[in-house]
Amino acid sequence: MEDETESWAEFDQVFAFDPVFAYGEQTINKIVKSRRSMNNELFIDLLLKTLSIKGPSDVYPPKSNQDLRKLHKQILESPSPPTHQQCVLYYFLKDVPSPDKHTTPPSATFAESVYLPGKYRIFIDGIWLMDRGKYKETLDHLTEPVLIPTFPEKIISTLCAHRQQRADEDLALAYYHTVKPTIESYKVLETLFARMAASGVAEPLFWSRGQPEAFRRKLFEWLVKDVLDAPEGEERARRSMELVYLPFDADEEGWFEEYLTEGRGKFIPRAKDALRVRAIAAGRSDAFADQGNGLRGDSGGGMEWSGSSFEHGLMTPPR
Repeated sequence: MEDETESWAEFDQVFAFDPVFAYGEQTINKIVKSRRSMNNELFIDLLLKTLSIKGPSDVYPPKSNQDLRKLHKQILESPSPPTHQQCVLYYFLKDVPSPDKHTTPPSATFAESVYLPGKYRIFIDGIWLMDRGKYKETLDHLTEPVLIPTFPEKIISTLCAHRQQRADEDLALAYYHTVKPTIESYKVLETLFARMAASGVAEPLFWSRGQPEAFRRKLFEWLVKDVLDAPEGEERARRSMELVYLPFDADEEGWFEEYLTEGRGKFIPRAKDALRVRAIAAGRSDAFADQGNGLRGDSGGGMEWSGSSFEHGLMTPPR
């Protein structure tokens, strides 16, 4: 029976187009620079780790043809399934430029020769683009419904770290809302939360209700601080009014009061006034006089804004 790895077990077969192929200095420099911009970890590094290859940054990019041959041998000797090994080789072959637009790229030739499943090709195409800093193009691949979310926290963190200039091109949120991956890292959840909060207060609050209970209160308190402790101006006034008039559930109502009376939020200059306006918004006008005793904040005008009422004070920035 023919060995199933026959078409790719030999280096000279995989690199038949040029058995002495080696990465050029310019390509190596670009990869190293890209790794630095991604917190010293490319997506190919994660793939190499899944193949039990130690020190990915030491072996990729290979500095010579001999280094490339050694890496090919390590891949073949890994305990991972053949398909996973083929994915890594396919990624490497994507680094090889086609001589012209009429020639089939070596990566495509390889994928067809080993019958690499389409969903694997889509995923590798996506992370290869991500490693090259082509974030918008990446989403065309990594949001394909056929894919099972893989490395979603790394993907989100990378997209957040390389934020687009245009506010309507928030690729991290676009990826998250399309793929709906499970996120276990609080740091990543907070990053997404902050991106949502940048364009509104209601969306992140409602979204936080679907997150793990262990994180909900931390996210809620983060939102309150972000809104109330922002630099003064019309934007803070608008967001503050939006916050205090949102329909909090029972837990959020308690967290809001506790954070601004007993927690770190009590040091926010506008804590007292936020509690007073919230009492009005929640229909607890009888508690108005009792809200915020001993807290920081101006009396009367409220939240360091001028005005004849708390509502007006929240909405009007100082002159």
